[in-house]
Amino acid sequence: MKTNLYTLLITIISITNTIIAQGVDFPSDPSQAPIGGLGLLIGAGGAMAWNKLKNRKK
Repeated sequence: MKTNLYTLLITIISITNTIIAQGVDFPSDPSQAPIGGLGLLIGAGGAMAWNKLKNRKK
C-alpha cells in the first residue's frame, strides 16, 4: 500500500514540475469567429413568426 502511495506521489510531483517548467499558459487574445448567417437566421425566424400569427384562428 505504501509503495503505491509513494509511486503516485512521485508521479504527480513529476508531472506537475514538467507542466510548470514548460510554461503552459492561457492565450491572452482569443480568436473570435464571425457569425455570417445570423441575419438569415433572424429573417427565417421572423418569417415563421409572421406565418404563425397570420394563420392563427380567432
